[in-house]
Amino acid sequence: MSPADPETTRQFLEAVVAALSILGGGMAYVSGYKASEALAEGQPPEILGQRVNEGIGQGFRAFWPLSVVVLIIMVWG
Repeated sequence: MSPADPETTRQFLEAVVAALSILGGGMAYVSGYKASEALAEGQPPEILGQRVNEGIGQGFRAFWPLSVVVLIIMVWG
């Protein structure tokens, strides 16, 4: 078994960070959007928390395929 090439390892870690950044950013965006909707409607804090949690889940579902594509592109590139 050969030791890992530092350059390849660094590139792989950069690809993982980029993919997770896409996923996390998308989740934060959707949950923030849902929170702003709830605040605009004057919803109580319990509903606001529920909307934020739902937004996190919706953001994950919407952005995980894009983050996988970014990972693949960066690993191949």
